[in-house]
Amino acid sequence: MEIKAPDGSVYKCSSRIGDTIEKVSPALHIGAYKFYQLTQIAGYPEDVARNMSIETVREYANKPCPDFLKKLFNKKKKKEQEALLKEQSITSENLISWFLEGGRSKGLFSEYSCELPDKELEGRKPLLIDATDPDNIKTVGTTNLSNAALKHLVENQHKLIAQFVDFDDGRWFCFYRTFKGMSGREMGNQGEHMHFISNAYGLDRNKVVEGFKKGECPKNGYHVHFRANN
Repeated sequence: MEIKAPDGSVYKCSSRIGDTIEKVSPALHIGAYKFYQLTQIAGYPEDVARNMSIETVREYANKPCPDFLKKLFNKKKKKEQEALLKEQSITSENLISWFLEGGRSKGLFSEYSCELPDKELEGRKPLLIDATDPDNIKTVGTTNLSNAALKHLVENQHKLIAQFVDFDDGRWFCFYRTFKGMSGREMGNQGEHMHFISNAYGLDRNKVVEGFKKGECPKNGYHVHFRANN
């Protein structure tokens, strides 16, 4: 994952923390995640981190959600949803704006993740790896791995993250991604991308979630181009 520090620095990291988030307010989740980053990783005092987290949520709430993502919530058919996403590019900030947009209509946020361990290195991976500077790799937690092995872990992460917005009428929408897909290293000429599914795909949400937790992706997810934030 990438973590942006208050001074604007971007840290390229690997973490084994992957808690399940189940149907919570998008704004509360974003604020809580920011609070965790500031206190546990950046080392800010809790009172300072709390104010910074609230301000972060306000900033995202004031950013416009792309029109095609807004309209996605109102389309009930698979073809209509895919037509909106066709040839579009999405950034991580777009996704946050979309989660908050869903929250304004009483949508709830969920996140499920899976990390398939490297059996050869199992039990030796630290809590956090910062490989922003390949010549000066930093870790949090105990490890006896070499810098080369730590760099390999970051560049070859077998991770899957799925994020949902659910509504009480049974509609749900999901963008999911693998680290290989986000770096353009999945099979096929797809470039950097994520995938989209929804209840309109005729999928059972519970079965989809159980698959995600095992590292299994639906075979009919729609590819959506991913690009870095402006």
